[in-house]
Amino acid sequence: MRATANPLVTVWQQRALVRALVTRDLRIRYAGSAVGLVWAIVNPLLQIAILTTVFSLVLQARFSGSNPAPFPVNLAWGLFPWIGLQEGIVRSTTALADSGVLIKRMAFPPEVVMVQPVLAAALQELIALGLLVAVMPLLGVRAAPTVPLCLLAFMIQVGLGVGIGWILGVLHVYFRDTAHVVVVALQAWFYLTPIVYSLDAAPGFLRGFLELNPMSGIVEGFRALAIGGAISWGALVWSAGAALLALAAGAFVVSRARPEIADLV
Repeated sequence: MRATANPLVTVWQQRALVRALVTRDLRIRYAGSAVGLVWAIVNPLLQIAILTTVFSLVLQARFSGSNPAPFPVNLAWGLFPWIGLQEGIVRSTTALADSGVLIKRMAFPPEVVMVQPVLAAALQELIALGLLVAVMPLLGVRAAPTVPLCLLAFMIQVGLGVGIGWILGVLHVYFRDTAHVVVVALQAWFYLTPIVYSLDAAPGFLRGFLELNPMSGIVEGFRALAIGGAISWGALVWSAGAALLALAAGAFVVSRARPEIADLV
C-alpha cells in the first residue's frame, strides 16, 4: 500500500481499497438496523419536513424564478447535496485521528483514509437523489429532460468535498480544535448557500457575495437540471474551478504532511 507522490494518483491506484473501505463503513454504520440504508433517506426527509414547516408554512417563504415546483421539492434538491457535502467534510476532518492504527500499523495511505468518508456520504446522497427523482411524479412534478446532467453537479460537489476534506483532515492532525471550528463554519455555510431560498430572492447587494460560494452554483445547478428553469453554466464552471482548486490545494497539503502524519495521529 505504498503511496505515490500525488494523492489523486494514489486514490486511483488504490480504488479497490477505497471501495472496500466505503462498503465496510456503510455495513458497520447500519449493522443491526432493521431497515439499513433507509435511515440515509429518513433523516434528510425529517429535516425537509421541519424546514418546510418553518420556512414555507410559518415564514411563508417561497422559491422565486422560473421554477414552478413546490417548496419541499426545491428544498430537497438543495438539502440532499448539502448533507452529502457536510457529512463528508465533518467525517474526513477527523478521519486520520480516528484511524491511527490503520495508518501506523497497516500503512494505509492517508489520502485514502480521508477520501473514504466523502465517498460514503456521496453514495448515500446519490441513493437519496435517485429516490427523489422517482417520487417527484407522485408530487405532481415532472423531472426535466436534463436530470441526468445532475451527475455533473454531483461530481463537482464530490471533488469539492474531497479537496476540503484533505485540507481539514491534515489540519486536524496538527490542531485538534479544527473539528470544532468546522462544525461552526458549516452552520454559517449552510445559510450562505441557497438551500431554503433561491439565489434570485437574495438582495442585490448580497447576491454577488453569495455567488462566490461554490455550493451556490452546485445547488442551483441541481435544481435547474432536475426540475427545470434557467441553467447558470457560468456558476457551475465557477464551482468546478473552486473544486479543482480545492483538490489541488488538498493534494499539496497531503503530500507535504505525509511524512509526519503517522507520527502525529
